[in-house]
Amino acid sequence: MVSMQRRETNWTPMKALGTASKYVESLMVPELRVNLEEREHLEFSDLMNATNIALSEFLVVYGGYKAFLESQVADAQAKKNALNAAFDEGFATAVYRIAHEREEEGKKKLTRDEIRGAVMDTYESLKELKRDIIEQEAVETRIIGVMNTYTTAYNTVSRVVTLRLDNSRD
Repeated sequence: MVSMQRRETNWTPMKALGTASKYVESLMVPELRVNLEEREHLEFSDLMNATNIALSEFLVVYGGYKAFLESQVADAQAKKNALNAAFDEGFATAVYRIAHEREEEGKKKLTRDEIRGAVMDTYESLKELKRDIIEQEAVETRIIGVMNTYTTAYNTVSRVVTLRLDNSRD
């Protein structure tokens, strides 16, 4: 568990990610490494005609890529969550400041949409942070899509292996 020592006041989402990375490293579980330079040339369309050895290669490759992509999804989600937390804190502070200033000036209270617009118009750093969140969500969605493709491919190969085993018993 992350220690409860006194925290810095100069917090950033990247520092939070660094803390999370240090914690994961402290678990002393080796990182899964996939050599992406040596790509196997397995043609999915040849799956039904593949030899048993080729099928085992399909399972290893697709399973390895799936596992690697799962860790990438976790990293993308951690970054997105840290960015969201920073945005939420900054947004709440900005809303308070704008509302407080308007109240002191005797101006009418803004609607929820108006206050959101005022915050995003006034605080460029929050606007940039929101863009970073949107980009990170897109990254996460893309990685999940590729991971789902490999998951489906792995499951399909597994079914072919099962069918072959069942047919060999007949």
